[in-house]
Amino acid sequence: MAFLDLDDFKRLNDSQGHEAGDRALTAVAKSLAGSLRNTDRLARLGGDEFAVLLPEISHAAAIEAGHKIAAAADVALKQFPPVSASIGIAWFESTESDFPAMLDAADSLMYAIKQEGKHGMRVERFPMTGAKTIAAPGWPPTP
Repeated sequence: MAFLDLDDFKRLNDSQGHEAGDRALTAVAKSLAGSLRNTDRLARLGGDEFAVLLPEISHAAAIEAGHKIAAAADVALKQFPPVSASIGIAWFESTESDFPAMLDAADSLMYAIKQEGKHGMRVERFPMTGAKTIAAPGWPPTP
């Protein structure tokens, strides 16, 4: 699970207007979508936050995916200074995990980057033993 938050997005909106902010969000979404595998799922959570579900991925591949996500965000945001991205990636040993807990873990890692000065990525491995499974509404899709 990856959680991405745009740094200094409010400054962009305040200095260049909400149209510039909308263009930045669109550029990031398009760039991220182009950097992901067909099985990955990208969602805008609200405001300037995005999540990427990276199913069936090894820890090493999750780190590589994180670098691709960071590079894609950097490319998209070059035209929108001073905006950058802070990214947290929580890799779970078990897929039998509580989805909100997975999202919270990635969010916490992203927030740690913000506290360290923004514009970076942190990846952590989580062994989720005994976690309960919660199905997201509408998932899996019915045939």
